[in-house]
Amino acid sequence: MRKIFLWIIVCLGLACSDAKQNKVEDAISRTSDSLNAKLNKLNDTLKKVGDDVKNKIPKVKIEIERTIPISLQWIGMKPNAQGKAQLIKQNDGWFSIRGEQTNANNEFLKINGKLKRIDASTISFEGTIITYIKTINGGAPCEKTGKQNFLKIGDRSYYRLQNMENCEGGKVVDYIDLYNLNEVYKS
Repeated sequence: MRKIFLWIIVCLGLACSDAKQNKVEDAISRTSDSLNAKLNKLNDTLKKVGDDVKNKIPKVKIEIERTIPISLQWIGMKPNAQGKAQLIKQNDGWFSIRGEQTNANNEFLKINGKLKRIDASTISFEGTIITYIKTINGGAPCEKTGKQNFLKIGDRSYYRLQNMENCEGGKVVDYIDLYNLNEVYKS
């Protein structure tokens, strides 16, 4: 009888320990499920906050913009007569340039293209330069398109277009100058 009683106690003990083990495992499972649910909810919240912040940050293209004086001698080279050109730094080392100079007679210099420094005294230009002076080239605009060079000589503060001959030909030359480019290329 003693053996039976002992056997019953061992069985009950084992059954109790299985029940306790099951309770512990259930508690861990519930806690784990609860923690996973809380972590998932937290991750969803953080993702939403991140998306909200990302959407609120303005999309900005970082550009370096400068305005420089430009001139054509027929219109005027003094500061109050100079035109202006907008330079915007591009990702490929070039600056886009777009500008004009006009006078009361509707005569003009227009430039549209891109610039790149070749060395301390040479600027390469690709694009179009149009000049219009009523008394030159039979009153028709003179257009120069393609690759050109601007050169700075000595202590001058400007770079001058080296293709100076006007479309009229002969001895008519256009002095097309870009100012303050050394300041642009410092940045």
